[in-house]
Parts: sequence; C-alpha cells; structure tokens
Amino acid sequence: MNDPAASPRARWRQVFFGPTRMRAGWRVALFLAISTVIAIVLRVVLVAARVPLADTWTPTSFIGLELITFAVAAGATVIMARIDRLPFARFGLAASEAFGSLFWEGSLWGFGAVAVLIAAIASFGGYHIHGWWLEGSTLAVNAVLWLVAMVLVGLSEEAYFRGYPLAALADGIGFWPAAIVLSLGFAATHYFGKEMENVADALSVGLIGLFLCFTLRRTGSLWFAIGFHFAFDFAAIPLLGAPNTGNHGKPVDTRLLDATFTGPGWLTGGVRGIEASWLVFPVIAMLFAMFHGRFPETRFPPEAGSSH
Repeated sequence: MNDPAASPRARWRQVFFGPTRMRAGWRVALFLAISTVIAIVLRVVLVAARVPLADTWTPTSFIGLELITFAVAAGATVIMARIDRLPFARFGLAASEAFGSLFWEGSLWGFGAVAVLIAAIASFGGYHIHGWWLEGSTLAVNAVLWLVAMVLVGLSEEAYFRGYPLAALADGIGFWPAAIVLSLGFAATHYFGKEMENVADALSVGLIGLFLCFTLRRTGSLWFAIGFHFAFDFAAIPLLGAPNTGNHGKPVDTRLLDATFTGPGWLTGGVRGIEASWLVFPVIAMLFAMFHGRFPETRFPPEAGSSH
C-alpha cells in the first residue's frame, strides 16, 4: 500500500531537489550563504590577528582584499562541488589550465581592447601621454605590484560572478538566461556599489560581463576571462591612468604613466573612466564578433559524464 505521508514529503522534496541534485536557485543561494559565512570567519580571524584590511586604491590593499575574495569564492565552490558531487573543474577553474594558453590569450585580448578604446579616444583629442608618472625602482616595484593585484581581481571576480553561480544557474534556467541575470547583477554591484556611476558605465560593465560569460561558453574555461579581466583593468587603471569612481573619480596615485583625459564625458568617460565612454560599445561589439570567429564551438556546460 502507498504511504499516505509519502506524497506530501515527495512534493516538499521537489521544491528543493530535482532529479539529480538540489535545484539551481537553492544551490546559488547556498553558495552565497556559504560565501558570507566564510567571509565573516576570515574577517574575524584577520582582525583578531591585527592584519590591516584597509580598503584603499593601492596595489597592496588590492592584493590583500582580492586574495580574501578569491579564497571565499574558491572555498564556497569547493564545498558546493562536494555537495553537488561534481568535480571542481566543472565550474571553469580547472587547475590544469591555470595561467596556461587561454589565460595569456585572454590577456592579449584585454590589453588589445583597451588599446583600441584609448586610441579611439585619443583620435578625438581626449587622451594625452606626457611621460612616466613614476621613475626608477618605484616604477618597477609598483608595476609588479599592480600586475599581481589585477591578476587577483580577475581571479576573484570571475570565480565569484562567472564560476559556480553561472554553472549552477545555467543548470536550472539555461546558459544565456543565467548569463544575463548574473551580468545584470555584475552591473548592479558597480552601479550601486560606487559613487558617481551612470547608465553608460553600468551598461558597458554589464555587456563586458556578458562577453566574459560568452568566453566561458565557447572555451569551457574561465581562464580566458580571468586573463582578459586582469589585462583590461591593469591597462586602464594603473598603466594608462584612467580615473575610477571607486577611487572617488581620480586616477590611482601610483599609476605608471603621466597622462590626462580631456573632453566631454561621452568621449572619455569623465570621472568614471574609459568604461563609461560611449566609444566602448563598438569595441564590445567587435569583441563578440571576433571571439565568435576565433572560438566557434560551444564547450560549456560540458556534456554529462565529462570530467570537465
């Protein structure tokens, strides 16, 4: 005979679980909850150990905070991978691919995108280089520190925004709806998390986030996106001296080049930096078109049974 209590239990189970594992929305919520707990524990430990956690726009501050953020994202991903009974590499962060060819190709694309955008701004008289801002060993030390800092920015933000959450949400609602939702979230964190933001900046950040989702879709790995993210931010902020609203609309004090932006906000992005220039949108469109030609096959999510 059928157990009269079985049907209600089965219905409740279906709220939280699908045929193979926890439903996508609950998995993402659990990832965020675990991330929050890990972040709180880490902060308590670091404060107790009197480790400085200054949120300033210096390379050492970035290195410390982004290391923490990446540790939180990676730790939560490891836990969720165990819960889901899936390999860690399933979420785009295969250790075997770390800093391999995809990372370096992504870096070239990131540098190239900024170079094209800056060249376009300069052609309208909006960007001028006057020389080096720093000199000698100070220049060399800060160049290395900023390189490390921006690699960590790429690692932490890609792991958090396009790692586990994208893979889990794609299982539930499909890849592109998941990519759009998370790219909107990526844009919202910039728009609401920084002062002086505007629609152009939020829109470009969201579209760049969507492009980075596209790179995962076509390569099956986050390492291209990590390289792109690192190089784009390094080239724009510490190398070329673009301002950023996270730094109160100013360039960083330890930028490498002595350069100025002049002209209207639609051209230079103003205090928001080059991501808010309206010239960024043709560059983003070019990135999508070129990447589609370079990587024509879909590789993510991997097929069932794949080790990736």
